Amino acid sequence: MVWGVFICVLIVLLLYILWQMEQVGKTNKSLKAKLQLREQELIRLQQAVYQLAEQQKLILEQQLQQVPPESVLTGHEMQLARLLSVSLPVVVKECCDKAVAPQQAVLKQLRRHSTITLSQLEQTMKKYPRLTPLWNSNSIIAHIQLCAAIVELAKDQITNKASSL
Repeated sequence: MVWGVFICVLIVLLLYILWQMEQVGKTNKSLKAKLQLREQELIRLQQAVYQLAEQQKLILEQQLQQVPPESVLTGHEMQLARLLSVSLPVVVKECCDKAVAPQQAVLKQLRRHSTITLSQLEQTMKKYPRLTPLWNSNSIIAHIQLCAAIVELAKDQITNKASSL
């Protein structure tokens, strides 16, 4: 009799465990489906961000082409503005794909494609108060704003120079 009760309890326990495993399996399938949807959404959003960064790059490049060579910005500062504009999509992509901070991605671009040194970059960021907080923020949004700000700075400098004549 004791063995019968014991076996019944074991069977009930086994059935309960099987039922729980089935519930966990259903939950797991549901979570996998949700994860796939989120991953697809993330891919679409990343593609949109890359396209926006590419468009912003083109706009900034056009604006920089309109800046005459006699800008108050030094040659290195103009070169830095061009580098920041051209490398914007690459920096955004590295930040999104590899979770790299924008400053690290910019420094990587400096080493690869530029004659601008790290000290020249830092001096430029400190020289212009408009750029300093954006550079120090070290976020993707701040980096995009930094690229736009340095181009606007080049245009402002031209306007200030012309108005002082």
